[in-house]
Amino acid sequence: MASYQEYEEMLRQLLPPGPAFPRGDYESMMAMLLEVFALELSRIDSRVDALVREDDPRVSVECFREWLEEWGLPDVCTGLLDNLTDSVLRQLLLFRITVPGGQSRAFFADLAERFGYRIQIDELARHTVMSEVMDAMWSQNHPYIWRVNVLSGTSEENTTASMHTVIGGADEPLAWWGDQLIECLIERYKPAQTEVVYGYFNM
Repeated sequence: MASYQEYEEMLRQLLPPGPAFPRGDYESMMAMLLEVFALELSRIDSRVDALVREDDPRVSVECFREWLEEWGLPDVCTGLLDNLTDSVLRQLLLFRITVPGGQSRAFFADLAERFGYRIQIDELARHTVMSEVMDAMWSQNHPYIWRVNVLSGTSEENTTASMHTVIGGADEPLAWWGDQLIECLIERYKPAQTEVVYGYFNM
């Protein structure tokens, strides 16, 4: 980025030759006018540099809200987080931009860990004559169902836990529980043809 002094010198070099426009004059009205032009050109130059910086979400400041809006943040899942500071939102933004998704156990374990959870995934294989005696007897429909065991990381703010009471309906479960945040994240990134069952070990 050129300074205003450099722009002023450039403008002086563009003046027509001759005694009407002395290049060494720094006190006349013309000289002050050139200085004003140079200051404005330098300001515009600095704004161009700022625009280039704003194109990078890692360091964007002025356009940071536009970045969030463009990528849909905060969304239904991340809106459940307690402390959505700009620093947290920037990390979520970079995650949304750089991580397209995945279908491996490692991807979902890493996704959970980013939000403070530790999970274990069980894939439900069909029980056959080649299965071990102690293997669970899953049916042929279970290849499309997998289980997420949430080992740690649940918080009271995002946790729902309740039990059936005498005033509950006959079709009401005896108990129900869950963590909205981890379930929302898993449901967002899971393969579309699958269903997820959740188990909690610290509630």
